[in-house]
Amino acid sequence: MPSFYVNFTQTDKVIDVYEEEFHHIHRVFRHKDGDLINIVNGFGLYATAEITNINKKYLRLNIKNVEYKKKSARKIACAFSLLKNKNDLLVIEKLTELGVNEFFPMQTRYSVRQSKETTNEKFEKIAISAIKQCDNPYLPDINNVSNLDVTLSKIIAKGYIPIIASERENELFLSELLSENQENDFCMVIGPEGGFSDEEFELFYELNIKQVSIGNHILRAETAAISAISQLVFAYLKNDKYWF
Repeated sequence: MPSFYVNFTQTDKVIDVYEEEFHHIHRVFRHKDGDLINIVNGFGLYATAEITNINKKYLRLNIKNVEYKKKSARKIACAFSLLKNKNDLLVIEKLTELGVNEFFPMQTRYSVRQSKETTNEKFEKIAISAIKQCDNPYLPDINNVSNLDVTLSKIIAKGYIPIIASERENELFLSELLSENQENDFCMVIGPEGGFSDEEFELFYELNIKQVSIGNHILRAETAAISAISQLVFAYLKNDKYWF
């Protein structure tokens, strides 16, 4: 059963839900007094709650039980170029479902779309929708859109090892690199539809950032992101079957 995204703490017993989630619970899913629903808060809490009162503006929940789902220490991140046709929204949605902890949206030389004031707001809404759908109690961090060089600096400063999903690399596969590094936190870096420019590849060489192949087929950018992160998740689970 899908969850609903509600602001609550481990000690809350009764909470009131307004606006968008009130609309989803009452108008879209047509829940009534006495129904039990699942709620998440985006910070690791998952709870079952009973609807005890519904009026025109809000509904009241009586929290029955709360579970704290501890996040694994080892993390996954993804940096991706803004994509056309809202395909970057698909990246946020599917990678959130897979368990990505952090996103680094970026502008690159061949990015076909520019960032707007509402870009991050839309990303966050998609991420919220995704955690509700898959009962993930953790909302990923979404950084502001920045240029490639700034993005790489952010990734490294936060303790991730960046890995470039590269169309130029056909010898070193991601699976091989991961088998040699079983303790690090990785950030997959996915380029735009037109790939990275020569100058951007030079930057990767200067920073000594590994480039890997994620397969022998030419993939669309959004497919490459899903494929690369799926491979990372598999490697993490292989090393720790309780990774979450």
